[in-house]
Amino acid sequence: MDDVDERLIALLKEDSRMTNVQIAEQLGTTEGTVRARIKRLRDDGTIRAFTVRTATRNIKALVQVQIEVNVHTSQIARMIMDMPAVEAVYEVAGNVDIIAVVDVMTMEELNDVIEEIRSHGSIIATQTTMVLNEL
Repeated sequence: MDDVDERLIALLKEDSRMTNVQIAEQLGTTEGTVRARIKRLRDDGTIRAFTVRTATRNIKALVQVQIEVNVHTSQIARMIMDMPAVEAVYEVAGNVDIIAVVDVMTMEELNDVIEEIRSHGSIIATQTTMVLNEL
């Protein structure tokens, strides 16, 4: 990945709806070059998705998940990521295996999300940390 790729990714992170022509103007290159670079970055897995960031609801929490040793972390992570209230999922090293960022409207909804995560047979434990302020 070179400097142009890094600048391209930064522009897409800022506004994923930006057209290839607009990106090309910002980078001082052609639309075809931008299209080819985006295709390559998607094909090699550097760009995994074009997403929308929404305003936070009312309650945001980090749910730390510990799973059984013989279970593939990525399988559980994908299951958690498919939940509508889950904003992001990270596979991590340390005392826990997965951290999920959850964004909900009520404590009841948060409890439902945690219970759904815990319902998977391979989950050993969860620990939830409430976000007080997002900068």
